[in-house]
Amino acid sequence: MFSRPIPQMAGWNWDAARRIPIEDNGEDLVPVSLLPEKILVRSEYFIQGLRGAMPECFLRRGAFLKLAEASEKLPSGYRFVIFDGWRSPYLQKNLFHILKEEIAGAYPDLSEEDLKSRVCQYVALPSVCSDSPSPHITGGAVDLSIVNEQGLLLNMGSGFDDTSILSETCYFEKLAGKSRELSREENEIIRNRRFLFNLMTDVGFTNYSDEWWHYDYGNQNWAWAIDMDSPAMYGKIYPEMRWKGDFQ
Repeated sequence: MFSRPIPQMAGWNWDAARRIPIEDNGEDLVPVSLLPEKILVRSEYFIQGLRGAMPECFLRRGAFLKLAEASEKLPSGYRFVIFDGWRSPYLQKNLFHILKEEIAGAYPDLSEEDLKSRVCQYVALPSVCSDSPSPHITGGAVDLSIVNEQGLLLNMGSGFDDTSILSETCYFEKLAGKSRELSREENEIIRNRRFLFNLMTDVGFTNYSDEWWHYDYGNQNWAWAIDMDSPAMYGKIYPEMRWKGDFQ
């Protein structure tokens, strides 16, 4: 059931996604860590010490319930590992500029336009615009993987936030279509990515095609990916929290 091939998208269209109207349904943010038997939280940006990051991960209530539904389909002992969920605008801006500096240093000959395009493959523009907020600012985006019963992350072929072509969700699917025999590890990666993809999409999430770990529900990315005529359900959300002073 969860070994179905991952379909290849023709190409991501950020402009089209941002044009989708939003009618926010008002759902609140809920913490993700309260279902530890199925979902583990490893807030990567907090671990890295980035300003604006928090030790907890949050999602909109509906997105969390979908995630919990997907977690029920995991084999005994397996759990989701959540790297990131809702982001404050401060953290989104911080991540964008950190990656921009890294890519500019690695590719000094890139034009400003090409540099911005390369950065936007992996970190959305830090927008709090009511019409086109960054996906994570809506509380409808989640970055995750799977850990097995031994406490080891499944091999997905690249790490979280890797900015190489290996992170493209269908990268290894494309290798399988070429005229060469895949290695045992490559076949394992394909199985693992399909497992995560099918678990998430079967309950209603959509995947961002440049990142195997990024899934959306309810936001503009999600509405565009499923080609629906209805508005997105989640816009920007910036709640009052006791950590507020840490990310302003």
